[in-house]
Amino acid sequence: MTGMNNHSEWLAAWQARDNELRGSGEVEMNINDVYTSGGKFLRADDLKGSKIELQISEVGSHTFNQGATDEKTQIVLSFAGKEKKLGLNVTNANTIAGLFGNETDDWIGKNIKIFPTKTEFGGEQVPCIRIDQPQPEEAKFDDIPF
Repeated sequence: MTGMNNHSEWLAAWQARDNELRGSGEVEMNINDVYTSGGKFLRADDLKGSKIELQISEVGSHTFNQGATDEKTQIVLSFAGKEKKLGLNVTNANTIAGLFGNETDDWIGKNIKIFPTKTEFGGEQVPCIRIDQPQPEEAKFDDIPF
């Protein structure tokens, strides 16, 4: 939301837009419902600073802002034994595709490690979740061929 200087302006604009989309004239909302980990999608805060290994049990999609001009569809992962799902941004989707291929059905049953970090968004550092890529094995000094 370009040009919004503070959180209350952004929240007011978001509420106004949500009212227009729903056509209800009034939306009950609590800021904690939007920014805390109580929803069905994983947030960086849910990981409590830890790297976690999860098994992908299902791959689907979810359309965010349905009916709006900024509507977008994301790949969504479900994990074995977990209720929350992970919506994949392009970076995370490409990381998993690099590990297991572009066919998302091939991802089911595979394990990934996720961890919280930060990324730049709208000129600010914001929390995000990233997929850990396997690291190459460490070579011994004498094994290096140069």
